[in-house]
Amino acid sequence: MRVVKMNGGLKFSSLSDQVYAYLRRQMNQGDLLPGSTINIGEIAKQLGISKTPLRDALIHLELEGFVTIIPRRGVRVNQLKFEDVKNAYDAVGLVESFIILECIDKITSTHIKKLESLNDKMIADIHSNNFSQLFKTNLEFHNVYLNVSDNELLKKFVFPIKHRLYDFPRKNYIAEWELRNSEEHRLFIDYLKAGDAFQASRILKDTHWSFEYQKDFIYNFYGVK
Repeated sequence: MRVVKMNGGLKFSSLSDQVYAYLRRQMNQGDLLPGSTINIGEIAKQLGISKTPLRDALIHLELEGFVTIIPRRGVRVNQLKFEDVKNAYDAVGLVESFIILECIDKITSTHIKKLESLNDKMIADIHSNNFSQLFKTNLEFHNVYLNVSDNELLKKFVFPIKHRLYDFPRKNYIAEWELRNSEEHRLFIDYLKAGDAFQASRILKDTHWSFEYQKDFIYNFYGVK
């Protein structure tokens, strides 16, 4: 594991946030793999911090489903299971479709142009096999309209779910699936242009985030059954 020294002069809450972000990066970079164990004492020593902010960061990660804290044994990095992926797709689809129905009047031509630009960038990322950047662009695409909502509770609920789906690096990227996702984005944008909130929300819930519709690709990508 790559070691990063923390600034001992930071406030407690800020230090805990930094440890949380550090552990998330370790997962994203493949240094903390699903199924591996985190030793609290060892990590605290490596980072040059006390166990308290590390425990706080791990509690945060456990609440979001990234890890499981096992008393007297350490912390296990969770593996994505079939039920996790299915539940995540169902939850994100419901939240995103609801936000579109509630906020369609707040979506402006500026938002639509941003969505078009990001979708074009995603297609370019696919063709250049830049899948690491693709997933960042994909999250940014969805955040364009999610951030239109003033419902902070819904956004705090859905963002960690998406990161759980995307944060661990994978080798089995499927260009065909990503191109189909981009086509779904294009149809979604067309409905937004037409001011058709129902159809825009429907394509999110019943197609883009539908586990049943996407399941063949999901099985291949996540390796779940």
